[in-house]
Amino acid sequence: MSSSTTRNGLPPLEAETWIGAPVERVWAVLSDLRAMGERSPETVRMFITSRPSVGSRGLNVNRKGAVVWPTTTRITRWKEPTHDGSAALAFWVGPTDVEWSYELSAVDGGTRVVERRTALPHPSLTVRLTARWFMGGAESHDVELLDGMHRTLAALRSAAER
Repeated sequence: MSSSTTRNGLPPLEAETWIGAPVERVWAVLSDLRAMGERSPETVRMFITSRPSVGSRGLNVNRKGAVVWPTTTRITRWKEPTHDGSAALAFWVGPTDVEWSYELSAVDGGTRVVERRTALPHPSLTVRLTARWFMGGAESHDVELLDGMHRTLAALRSAAER
């Protein structure tokens, strides 16, 4: 067991890429949350109840093969591009009680994007059973999630560089 996990827990996940477009262009693509289903292999759709900002709530529809499930979401960080060349977006997801985030920074004439999922230290019984019976196990699903993060960032890069 890694030092970043706890009993029955999972470590944080992280992926990053460089995009040949300014932070403002990457933010314009990333902040269109309705299009998240076009970028993320597991997210079918994100529904946000209001104009996105800190505190906005919503519902996500997720899919892995034939298994479809909803999750709730709440935006915890919404930092539009600023003079320092950075931007950030983060949202809490239930019932897993993790935060997914994107940090954008101006680097080498383009944008560095880091996507993270916080550690899952104490998954509920429902989350553990769902992961075991429908996701092939939590560790296996984390491998798929990390691959999905790389695919999401590649799709973000493709859209922003068009």
